[in-house]
Amino acid sequence: MLEFLQMVGLLAVVFAVSTVVSYLVTAKNRRKVTFVPLMENARVRMVGPGGTYRCYFVKRTKKGLVFSAPLQRDRYVPVRVGESMMVQAPVADSLVTFRSSVISRDVETHEFALAHPQRMRQVDRRAEARDRSVEGSIVRVNGEPASLMDLSAGGARIVSNSDLVPGDRVTLDLPEELGSIWGWALESVPSQFGGSVTREFRVRFEEPLSGLSTLRRRHLYLGR
Repeated sequence: MLEFLQMVGLLAVVFAVSTVVSYLVTAKNRRKVTFVPLMENARVRMVGPGGTYRCYFVKRTKKGLVFSAPLQRDRYVPVRVGESMMVQAPVADSLVTFRSSVISRDVETHEFALAHPQRMRQVDRRAEARDRSVEGSIVRVNGEPASLMDLSAGGARIVSNSDLVPGDRVTLDLPEELGSIWGWALESVPSQFGGSVTREFRVRFEEPLSGLSTLRRRHLYLGR
């Protein structure tokens, strides 16, 4: 009987220790967050249940990341607490992507906060092979003509007189073999092209582009 009680007591101690360890590990994981290298006023693009939004980063607090009023087609669209958002933002020569949930919103300023994410993906745009054989090809951005400077599976560099601003969603009509693709403007800088002052844009695609090898072979065949 004594041995039985000792065994029960030992099992009780083991169970208690396991419970405490499990709680500590869970609590640690809950507190674990990832630092997102966003600068104040950085423009970001968000995809949520209600569609795609444009806004900019306001500040970082202990509770989360605060963003300006979400805009959709230049109109304010309220987001709800608890909604999950996928955030995409340009940072220097890379693109950061993470998913988080809305934890609060201000009814007066329309600013809202996302919880600090636990994971973040950062892609170096310079690591992608760029095809410059397409330079000079005429494409269309949101229906307006533009000139292609280079192209990769993840994005393109174009020259246009468009009034795009970073964060704008765009549709890019590429050479016939590649069709049309959706993306968003990452940055815009003044450019001298064809003797006139215009702007150079970098566009990031929503989905990786396929068919580049076919296009490259065609340009090589034509001697471009």
